[in-house]
Amino acid sequence: MIVLRPSATAAALLALAACAAPPAAPPPAFSPPEASGLVGVRPYPGPADVCQVIGESARTVEYLDHTEILVGCPTVETGAIADRLAEGGAQVAVVGEWTLISIPQG
Repeated sequence: MIVLRPSATAAALLALAACAAPPAAPPPAFSPPEASGLVGVRPYPGPADVCQVIGESARTVEYLDHTEILVGCPTVETGAIADRLAEGGAQVAVVGEWTLISIPQG
């Protein structure tokens, strides 16, 4: 049996605590596009992405153009929004919790 002195026990506990990973931050919360009156068609640009291709609705009719894709990203997802703007998109509106970006096709 190993007996640790109180100071050795405290040092061992501190060493173990230093190895523990900090708790992960919860992902930003946002509601689906439909909660903001939008029609989500599919994830954009890929199936695991948070942005959505946005379909026609009363809230989007003025932003739709056959030469561009209307994409919505949750406003809290600033990195995803920056990526869409970097690929040539232009922010056209904020509707509820979603930022709408028009992206040229082609």
